[in-house]
Amino acid sequence: MRQVGNKISYVRNPFAKRSFICLGLGILALGLGAFSLYLSVQGAGQGGPNTGAYGFSSIVAAAAGLWYGILSFTEDGCNYILAKIGIALEGLIILLWVMIILIGFAG
Repeated sequence: MRQVGNKISYVRNPFAKRSFICLGLGILALGLGAFSLYLSVQGAGQGGPNTGAYGFSSIVAAAAGLWYGILSFTEDGCNYILAKIGIALEGLIILLWVMIILIGFAG
């Protein structure tokens, strides 16, 4: 329900089309990042090139999903809840990777 003037509209707005891509890329980035961290823990910190490739792919997927999430707000008359969830997820993933990289440079 949304308020339109002094009336209530019961029309359900469709989801923004780009928000599905945004959320899908966020879930992909989360999976790739978790798998990269798993490989790193299994190798006791010596993950190898595959670990770095999965981590980098996670960063790229999160950045692309963040871009699609921002673009989904340009669609008019849509429900943006999936885009908001995706943007929050991808923002946290990128923040986590930035912290991991900074800790790696400092250590």
